[in-house]
Amino acid sequence: MYVSNVDELDELIVEAAETERRLPGAYRKQKLASWPEYQKDWLAYGNIVYQPSLPKATTLQITKYEYVLGLLLDQCSTEDRMLLWSVAHSSAFRNRGPKWSKLSKLYHMDRRTVKRNYMDALIRLHYSITKKHPKVL
Repeated sequence: MYVSNVDELDELIVEAAETERRLPGAYRKQKLASWPEYQKDWLAYGNIVYQPSLPKATTLQITKYEYVLGLLLDQCSTEDRMLLWSVAHSSAFRNRGPKWSKLSKLYHMDRRTVKRNYMDALIRLHYSITKKHPKVL
C-alpha cells in the first residue's frame, strides 16, 4: 500500500483502530448458571431498547490493520507509537475527531501541544515510509 500524503496516513491509522474495535475480544465471557433479568409487570414487555453491536471486520480491513501495525512497530519510536495509537482510538467512530482534552489529561500537557506532537509524529512516520519506499515516476 502506498500512502501519498499525511491525511491518508491519518485515515489509515484511524481505520485500523476502528478495525481493532470490531475484532472479537481476547477472552471469551463465560456464561454461568444464572437466570436472565426479566420484567415482572406484564405491560413492561416490548420496551427493551436494542443496541446493535459493531459488524465484524472484513478481510480487507484486517489486512490494512496488520499493515498499519507493521508500520507503527517498524518505523516509529515508542512515544510516537503510543501517541498515534491513542489518538486513533480516541477518534474511532467519532465524526468530530479525537478528544484532545481527554488526551491532554492522559499525557499531562496542553491539548494544543498534544495535537502538535501528533502532527509531528504523523509527519515523521510519513517521511520514514516515503524514504524507505520512494515513489516511482
